[in-house]
Amino acid sequence: MEENKGIDKNQIAGFLLIGAIILGFGWWNTKNAPEVESEAATEVVEEVATTDALSADAKPALEVEAVADSNAFVAQEVTISNAELSLTFSSAGASLTSAALADYHTYDDTAKALDLIKGNNHVFDLRLPGGEALSSKEFAVVSSSDRGIVFSDGETKVSIELAEVGYDYSFIVNGTAAASGKPEIYWERSALRTEKGISTERQYSSFVYQLTEDGDVEHLAGRGSDDSETTDPINWLAQKQRFFSLIVHPEQGFASADIATVNGGDDNEDLIKDYNATATLNQTVSGAYTLPFEMYAGPNQYQLLKTYGQGYEKAINFGWGIFGAIGRGVVVPIFNWLEGYGLGYGLIIFIMVLIIKLTLSPLTFASYRSMAKMRVLKPEIDKINEKYSSEKENVQKQQAIMNLYREAGASPLGGCVPVIVQMPILFAMFRFFPASIELRGESFLWAKDLSTYDSIISWSTEIPLISTFFGNHLSLFTLLMTASTILYTWMNQQMTPQTGSNEQMKQMRVIMYLMPLMFMFVLNSFPSGLTYYYFLSNIITFSMQWGIRKTVNDDAILAKIEAKRAQPKKESKFQQRLAEMQRQQNKNRSQRRNG
Repeated sequence: MEENKGIDKNQIAGFLLIGAIILGFGWWNTKNAPEVESEAATEVVEEVATTDALSADAKPALEVEAVADSNAFVAQEVTISNAELSLTFSSAGASLTSAALADYHTYDDTAKALDLIKGNNHVFDLRLPGGEALSSKEFAVVSSSDRGIVFSDGETKVSIELAEVGYDYSFIVNGTAAASGKPEIYWERSALRTEKGISTERQYSSFVYQLTEDGDVEHLAGRGSDDSETTDPINWLAQKQRFFSLIVHPEQGFASADIATVNGGDDNEDLIKDYNATATLNQTVSGAYTLPFEMYAGPNQYQLLKTYGQGYEKAINFGWGIFGAIGRGVVVPIFNWLEGYGLGYGLIIFIMVLIIKLTLSPLTFASYRSMAKMRVLKPEIDKINEKYSSEKENVQKQQAIMNLYREAGASPLGGCVPVIVQMPILFAMFRFFPASIELRGESFLWAKDLSTYDSIISWSTEIPLISTFFGNHLSLFTLLMTASTILYTWMNQQMTPQTGSNEQMKQMRVIMYLMPLMFMFVLNSFPSGLTYYYFLSNIITFSMQWGIRKTVNDDAILAKIEAKRAQPKKESKFQQRLAEMQRQQNKNRSQRRNG
């Protein structure tokens, strides 16, 4: 094959010929172009401006025309800000076009401030009875300062004032209503992704509102799925994402609201949820009116939201009933107390585990002593199992075992007490960690962000069922939690004597070992802070039980059991009454036979 060493003569000639044709066509087109009348100049410029190939000569004419049209409305954007929040409003409808949070960033950009409103994805429109919608107004900027703006079109005035510190601002509309009635608010937004775990963010994003009647805070669709409803009178309405919210709070609340959410689909991995609300204000306007709103655009930080005194903090869902009470009343105060010392969040979680475990240690010790009693009784339980080996003798076997436990003062349920007590705490933690913005972006060991999963292996191939329920990654803390749970299960089974049939025990063991694997599937995409907590909890529980076992003497326990057996058994009053009833029945039968 001949090597190509450059451009040959034929190629040079071809390029020259093409250039000559282009120059000749341009000269001919200039000489034969028709003259354009001056009054049609605007139309020509507009036509040229709409073409994809806009010539250099047409651009200046277009700019001159735009300046010459003095009647055209040109929207102005004005930005106000404090140290935490920067808001940008457009004079077209006094619409909010940007809400940038200086102290927060998206999961994949640690330099640029997180903007809750990107582009034209947000609409907040006020509609007066018989009047124009706020969005159709063409306002002029009457005045502006670092933290305030006043828009006006001569009929309607909008005053906006950002707080000196924080994420709240006032939005006040003044004007004259053409008809009497209650205004409506139309509020929609396409909430874009701000977190790594998109499925978790969608799950914890929804409309939230506070009922006027009793002050209860309700969430539209508890798991953040598609839903819609019409509310009763409410005080405020929030578009809540996992870690950030926009809140609208009219001075007199809303008479009702039609709200709906639609989850983003797999075709758009940036869209979390579409929010849509049409709400009627609980205020009648007639003639001159003033409509004041308090707004919030910021993080879902529990203590911060609580300072507003409006129940905003209840938008953070720590669970229902006792789980939510433990989360708000116990977990949050301990977490904030430790946070006040400036400790790392990995250390804070470790200390929280220690505090909870030490608090429950008396129950743990009592549970272990009960399990130790059952362990030293195992030889006798084995004899009972051998004596009543038939399936037909299961009732007699269970009665014999229960009599043995009663004589020894042991309880097969003794080991369950700490588990039962810990269950509400474990569920409270299950809701606390996914809702804690304090963990967002905080690293510990290999986990770069404790508010999301710590993947050590990831893959892009979609695997049926696995990708849907497990995800396309493997979380190391979840793996460690699973392994420690299996170890803890094995240890408990070694210390617990067999009381049922071999087949029953085999089935129970299979279930006990399957449960950690099921939790691994559930928690693989949950925050690494949560799985790290569960892992530590298992390790510390295992260590405590190992330490207790080293200090508990099985022979001493057995000696106490034998001594208790040797003591005369004192019947309770109930047992005495039963015995007396039995003697009386026997006496009556004997009398009837003799009579």
